[in-house]
Amino acid sequence: MNTKLLKIVNPLMFLAFLTNQIAMLLYKIPGKLQYSEQMTALHTIAGMIFLVLAICHIILNSRWIKTQIFGIRKP
Repeated sequence: MNTKLLKIVNPLMFLAFLTNQIAMLLYKIPGKLQYSEQMTALHTIAGMIFLVLAICHIILNSRWIKTQIFGIRKP
């Protein structure tokens, strides 16, 4: 079940990260969108979506994280 959910969460998280970075880049580069409210809003929304998806990603991989860090294995 986790694998199926991760196949959805991981690409969405990548898209949210990419959108976040592109919005920030467009916000900083001189042109029509420099310092625009639209880029600020897009950056903020994409960042929030990325945060939620990152938390889901960590929760879905919690068993692997525990195994790698603490050496705890569940049968």
